[in-house]
Amino acid sequence: MSGLRELDYQDRVLTTFDAFLDALGEEKVKADKVAELARQQPDLDLAIPDFPARAWEKLKADSKLPQSRADIPYSSRRSGSGQPVPNAVLKVPTGGGKTFLAVNAVSRILGRYINRNTGFVLWIVPNEAIYTQTLKRLKDRQDPYRQALDRAAVGRVRIMEKSDPLNARDVEGQLCVMLLMLQSANRQTKETLKMFQDRGDVHGFMPPEGDQSAHAELIGQVSNLDAYNDIFPMVKDSLGNALRIIRPIVVLDEGHKAISQLAHDTLYGFNPLFVLELTATPQDVKGKDDAPARHANVLVEITGIELDREGMIKMPLNLDARQGTDWKATLNVAVDRLNALDDEARKLRANTGRYIRPIMLVQVERTGADQRDGDHIHALDVKDRLLALGFDEAEIAIKTAEVNDLSQPENQDLLSPTNKVRAIITKQALQEGWDCPFAYVLCALAASTGKSALTQLVGRILRQPHATKTEVDPLDECHVITHHAATGDVVATIKKGLEGDGLGDLVLKVADGGQDGPPPGTARRIERRKDFASTRIYLPRVLRIEGAVVRPLDYETDILAAIDWRGFDAAGIADTIPENAQPVANQLQRISLTETKEHFAQQTVSVLADGIAFDPSYAVRNISDIVPNPFVGREIVESVLARLGARGFDADRIGQLGTLIIEELRKGLDKERAARAETLFRQQVANGVIQFRLRLDGRNWQMPFAVETSEPEGARTLAGKDGGPLEKSLFSPVYENELNKDERAVAVHLDAEEALAWWHRNAARAHYGLQGWRRAMIYPDFIFAVKREGAGARITVLETKGNQLDNLDTAYKRDVLNVLSENFAWDATAPAGTLELVQDNGETVECTLILMSEWKTKLPGHLQAT
Repeated sequence: MSGLRELDYQDRVLTTFDAFLDALGEEKVKADKVAELARQQPDLDLAIPDFPARAWEKLKADSKLPQSRADIPYSSRRSGSGQPVPNAVLKVPTGGGKTFLAVNAVSRILGRYINRNTGFVLWIVPNEAIYTQTLKRLKDRQDPYRQALDRAAVGRVRIMEKSDPLNARDVEGQLCVMLLMLQSANRQTKETLKMFQDRGDVHGFMPPEGDQSAHAELIGQVSNLDAYNDIFPMVKDSLGNALRIIRPIVVLDEGHKAISQLAHDTLYGFNPLFVLELTATPQDVKGKDDAPARHANVLVEITGIELDREGMIKMPLNLDARQGTDWKATLNVAVDRLNALDDEARKLRANTGRYIRPIMLVQVERTGADQRDGDHIHALDVKDRLLALGFDEAEIAIKTAEVNDLSQPENQDLLSPTNKVRAIITKQALQEGWDCPFAYVLCALAASTGKSALTQLVGRILRQPHATKTEVDPLDECHVITHHAATGDVVATIKKGLEGDGLGDLVLKVADGGQDGPPPGTARRIERRKDFASTRIYLPRVLRIEGAVVRPLDYETDILAAIDWRGFDAAGIADTIPENAQPVANQLQRISLTETKEHFAQQTVSVLADGIAFDPSYAVRNISDIVPNPFVGREIVESVLARLGARGFDADRIGQLGTLIIEELRKGLDKERAARAETLFRQQVANGVIQFRLRLDGRNWQMPFAVETSEPEGARTLAGKDGGPLEKSLFSPVYENELNKDERAVAVHLDAEEALAWWHRNAARAHYGLQGWRRAMIYPDFIFAVKREGAGARITVLETKGNQLDNLDTAYKRDVLNVLSENFAWDATAPAGTLELVQDNGETVECTLILMSEWKTKLPGHLQAT
């Protein structure tokens, strides 16, 4: 996708979603056959299967559903007219790319489940801020999200609001996406009711006004239509009725906010074909007298740790809970932190060209000119103080209910290098829908009185700029600095905020920089064991060598950008289009009129898209994320068209098959990209451009002398094989909760080995990582050293995987680790004055991957002293 990179966890989500859609399709075919038989032979009294529930059970049997909800059954949903409605919830933390997943899921529902590229999507959002952002992105034809929809509908997309006129022809020939804001009231509001009132701009869905029999027939087909029933039945020309006839795909953003019975009944009253919910915190609904229990049908669960691994969020979060009574002193500390980050950002730009402008959010007690009483911390007091500290007027923005400096034209794009804002003062106006990855520091001057606002403001500083780590620690972390609030209370509030953003598994990474010592549950240091307290342990990095320049290998710059697509023969991709390929048929609601109103008819028909020409420029844009050079991309597209022409496909047929051609082109190029990236990596390893060496100039990864744990004092520690304490772990103690069951078994086995010098459980991202020919770093699970007779130690980095994960990703990691292990070497030379390592009797490093089911037989081979 142009402008976006698909991350490992997003690929996992969409793969699981594909499996659900495939199972749905199979089960729906069976259910439709039973329904037809029941219609033909009503005396059989056949029960029509709940096909979504059956599809769900298939995935559960294949272990494709989240383990955390394995005991929760599928909760069936029914439309207002009684049909089963497939429902799936994607549990995605804040900052995890919900909109990316939503647009890709819609594309898959169209192409994989309902087999058409036109129709209607009802996209429901929780508040005005998210509504405005989503509408802006979906309307922008250059935005990657809009481009994904354009691909799904071959460019025929119409973005709508509820007040826009709607015609049946719009839905027949386009993919209509209507944004709607969920009303949170506990009763039907006037705004909600407007959807079900007569409108003069909804056309083509209802029969002519005087055709009573057609109205009666339509009500018989769609039982929950709103109609006038004074004398003769007549369906209202309302948007709500149009939606009930259309049967839209529903995307429900922040699905946990639509759990009331009224919201549920309204939503499913639109007779949706599919309801996709995205939320960080799925909610199960307990049954009541007037409403049954409903479980959230969580199809996929993404963790905060997965986001952190992909560089999506700033972690750890550093808390400095100031205990003094002078709020200006607290603000000074926050400004000092901001200035330090600013210095790091300027260095980063000078070294790499990457632009970041750290921003501080300041939470105050009072806003509004009439509230400035001198006793409470006011927005204008803070602004005056910042001006006194050297800020320019343009660097300060106030965002409150009364004042919104961020709406000024020069302030609207906070990520622009021309924008000057460095401090944003607010009370609680940034709670939801506000997104600025440059926000690094939250200075909570109202932490004790505004806990609710603080809870939600925490999430505003978590997103990592450009969703990519800088590898500069200060710029990969965020900071909360609070004024005159009990540390324990603030930690509890931060935890609540992280959990509300679906990042509860990161709570234990909160680091306390306050003055009271770490409260329970926050980070504290674990030192090296005495025997290893001063031992320097080095591991090789995956480095790129360019003359005298030595730097860590960068996937985007050194792998992706180096792939040369010139001269690529795309004939093989063109040959994947079968001779008998069929264009997608659109299921349309066709309304026919004859000379008299009594001969009005409505029917569902299949219509092929005739006369649509294949647009090569559009195809080039659709592969621009894979082939960045548009001239080379055009050559590839033209070669596909030439090959298809040689096979007898004329221009009309190529136009009809446009969606399939682009889909196969992307699929083939993506596969080729992966192969070329691997070839490039291996070639550059072979010729020494990419090196995996212990270097004499000190550019190695050094094992820290202390690590952090969030386990409290007195927590249960891991015991050795005989029940006694561990003896060879590099850091002590090792807590049980920091390892899963399989990892504990491996750790105990390592600790009991005589030849072992030491072992360490490697923490992802915080510790040792290896870059291969894919984007995601590999973070080995264990590092251990084996003493060898008459030689230096052999250090092994070990990646372990459960059996269910023995897939393509596992194969890739195994290949990378093998390549690095086979090409490990000591560096032969070092510049004068930089010698830091001694080649101690030929110390070696090996990398390996072992499946959990095999570790008892394969791990011992890596523990031999000879």
